[in-house]
Amino acid sequence: MPTESTASSPPPRTWARWWNRTRYRLYAPVYDALAWPMERGRQRALRWLDPAPDARILLSGCGTGLDLAYLPPETQVTALDAVPAMVRRTKARARTLGRAVDAQVGDAHALPFEDDSFDVVLLHLLLSVLPDPGAVLAEAARVLAPGGRISIYDKFLPPETPPSLLRRLGNPVARLLVSDFNRRLRPMLAGTNLDLVRHREAGLWGLYTASVARLGSGQPGRQQ
Repeated sequence: MPTESTASSPPPRTWARWWNRTRYRLYAPVYDALAWPMERGRQRALRWLDPAPDARILLSGCGTGLDLAYLPPETQVTALDAVPAMVRRTKARARTLGRAVDAQVGDAHALPFEDDSFDVVLLHLLLSVLPDPGAVLAEAARVLAPGGRISIYDKFLPPETPPSLLRRLGNPVARLLVSDFNRRLRPMLAGTNLDLVRHREAGLWGLYTASVARLGSGQPGRQQ
């Protein structure tokens, strides 16, 4: 029989989302400095993606808008983040770069956009952070137009590779403060209509990878 406090407590994912917003609100003023070591990998991911100049692009979990500097200036960009302080910094970066960006507060788990709204969705340094990456991927796939692509830049465990002792010991603290070091990309894609069409090392001695998933025919995801 649950106690009264247990019965009235929000579900764990609600707490996880609250904590994620709280910690990144605190990190926002120094986020650019914290993310600097991953910047070269971000640049590589977008160079390999090579979006068309007229692409409609969604930055889901945009952070401070660091992707903007590497996108073609003609692209139509929408940026979304759950943390208002991050959205404000994305708007400021867009003004500095002299480009128009529709930046708004919202949840990557439940995107406030119609189906088939975008040609490209960027999920950069996001799937290892948010509490329900499967829902984030499903929402990204939902808003993609037929044949659309998702760029995934993040750190994942390689397939069939067990986490090292260091990762197992350090992950509880890392998951609380930064992100989960022990997630795998392919299980997240399983059951979606996304096909993994490109996956390669992107930086920091292979810790970070850049992947492209394409919206398929509606069949559960196959990985190539």
